[in-house]
Amino acid sequence: MKIEYVKLEEIRKLRHTVLREGKPFSTTAYDKDKDKTTFHLACVYKNKIITCATFYPESLSQIISENPFRLRGMGTEKKFRRRGYGKKLMVEAFKHLKTKKSDLLWCNARLVAVDFYKSMGFDIKGDMFEIEGIGKHYLMYRNL
Repeated sequence: MKIEYVKLEEIRKLRHTVLREGKPFSTTAYDKDKDKTTFHLACVYKNKIITCATFYPESLSQIISENPFRLRGMGTEKKFRRRGYGKKLMVEAFKHLKTKKSDLLWCNARLVAVDFYKSMGFDIKGDMFEIEGIGKHYLMYRNL
């Protein structure tokens, strides 16, 4: 298993399977996916991407920071969950974000992922909210 920086096209299929099942494939594209400052990470096991995540600069009105980044599209193939792959990907992301002088990482976390993010040092900010067509979420953040 290894963590790699990958191209967007390499992770959209996994995003669709894990995060947008039953929805059009077009829902796997995010506005900032192709920005120069965006990076995509994947956990690769036997030449197959099993975990993915996307990171890009985006400010957050609820928390003041100098160089915030947002995490989107993190998911792991079902049969590989709870084996530490997501944790290894996040550890690599934290290292990379520090080289970019980021001081904050934030995301909108699905309820099923809240405990994972807490285990990675994230805190909840505010109340639970609904993202239409996707489900209930919490805003979560981690100072870097």
